[in-house]
Amino acid sequence: MSVSVRLISGSIANGALLGGNILVQTISVPIMLGSWSAQQFGLWVLLQALYSLSIAFDLGHQTYLGYEFQRLGTSETVRLDFFSSVPAAIFLAASLLCFWTAVATFGWADALFGGFVSAELIGELTSAMIVYALAWLLTGSIGGILGRALIPFGYYARMAWWRFALLAGVNLAALMAVVAGGNVLDAVITSSVANVVINIGVHLDCYRLWRREKIGFAMPNLRRSRSNLTSSLLVSLRELIAVASQQGIRLLIAPVAGVGLLGAFTATRTLSNIAMQGINALAGPIEPELMRYLREGRHEAAETTVILSWLFVLAVVGPGCILLQWVAPGFFLWWTRGSFRLDPILFSSLCACIIVYGLAQPVASIVRGNNVLLPPIVANGVSLLLTATGCYLTLPSWGLAGAGFSLLAAEIAGFVIYAAAARSVSRMLRSNLPVRAFAASVCGGISIISGLFATVAWPQSTVWSSIPAVIGAFAAAWATYRALPADARTMLLYRIPNLARRPADLMEDRP
Repeated sequence: MSVSVRLISGSIANGALLGGNILVQTISVPIMLGSWSAQQFGLWVLLQALYSLSIAFDLGHQTYLGYEFQRLGTSETVRLDFFSSVPAAIFLAASLLCFWTAVATFGWADALFGGFVSAELIGELTSAMIVYALAWLLTGSIGGILGRALIPFGYYARMAWWRFALLAGVNLAALMAVVAGGNVLDAVITSSVANVVINIGVHLDCYRLWRREKIGFAMPNLRRSRSNLTSSLLVSLRELIAVASQQGIRLLIAPVAGVGLLGAFTATRTLSNIAMQGINALAGPIEPELMRYLREGRHEAAETTVILSWLFVLAVVGPGCILLQWVAPGFFLWWTRGSFRLDPILFSSLCACIIVYGLAQPVASIVRGNNVLLPPIVANGVSLLLTATGCYLTLPSWGLAGAGFSLLAAEIAGFVIYAAAARSVSRMLRSNLPVRAFAASVCGGISIISGLFATVAWPQSTVWSSIPAVIGAFAAAWATYRALPADARTMLLYRIPNLARRPADLMEDRP
């Protein structure tokens, strides 16, 4: 399968995942708020944050192995690393289950969460986390590594389709439990059962692909397992800090502002994350190809991939965020059934975070994909520090807008650190970051962010205040396009007008 076909099929699969995420986020909030109290909805949000924090070490282990699979890219290394990772994966998942069982058994939940979770919901919280931990042990602990092991062999799109099936099945099961009158624990149990059932199909399909690629079987090497687990601890720390920065803000808002405002923040962030799903839809299939180009020393192809990622943010995501800013207030009020009102400053800050996040993705991929561990930890640590300090100082006086500004400052700091680290890594690989395209992209991002806040400053002239930002974004996109290598510009001019009537062009092996 050619590069173009892999990228397009991966983008289509991620696009379906994007559509599924948008649909789930759109329908789940009004359904849950229509059946549950604000306290129950806040508990559901808190559970998602706790679950993300709980599996941070597992995800760090899986992420480290996934990048090793892509960096080395041979059947032999994949076979040895995968089977050696199984004992460590089981150990991590079993430890998680034991921890939450101990929390429930010894009554630690009251001390940990009693200050902001009502007494009648504490039992649901601990029981739900035990169910989540058990489901993770049965499905995600080894399954996450297995899926990552197949990506270097061209199965990114297939794994994305399975993620789509999991997204649809798990969330549909949870919503069915809510509609049937179930409480939060009922929704967790139902969704976890659906997770286990769908993962049976995932594991069977992965086993078939494993045999097709003739990767084979190997006895676990405990020394290799321990070495990979030890090496992944820094990645786990990075993942833990990243999750704490992104999800842990909910744990900061809950005790300071209350579970009710936590629900308002989450609903607002869910709406703004529609644009982030578009970035992830493209970034997912591009990252394995970018790693392959760097591994093979194809520097021009790697440079083209980075520039095209920035071009997508400027030409598609940026104007999309501004359009979302126009329609968000009325839609948000209807969507939440009047339970929450949209905070325009918070929403603009979250959309600005998405622009910075999109610009950071290519440089972050260069650093993470080569398993350079220190810069990501520094970036995530600084982001967490800025988020926690900012929320602590601004939430009491500024409300949720303070949380939005804190997240934006953290995102910008992470971008700067990743960009500096990516420049060093590129030089180590005897490559260079496209400086002209980087400068143009940053200017375009500043223009879009200025436009987002201009619509808040002049709400009566939303369209007029957005026009300069859109013009600036497209001007920056044109400058970024002009920074592409000549061959890449020729390829784009050849393919885009003829894509619909020349499907055979997709089979060419070009970046």
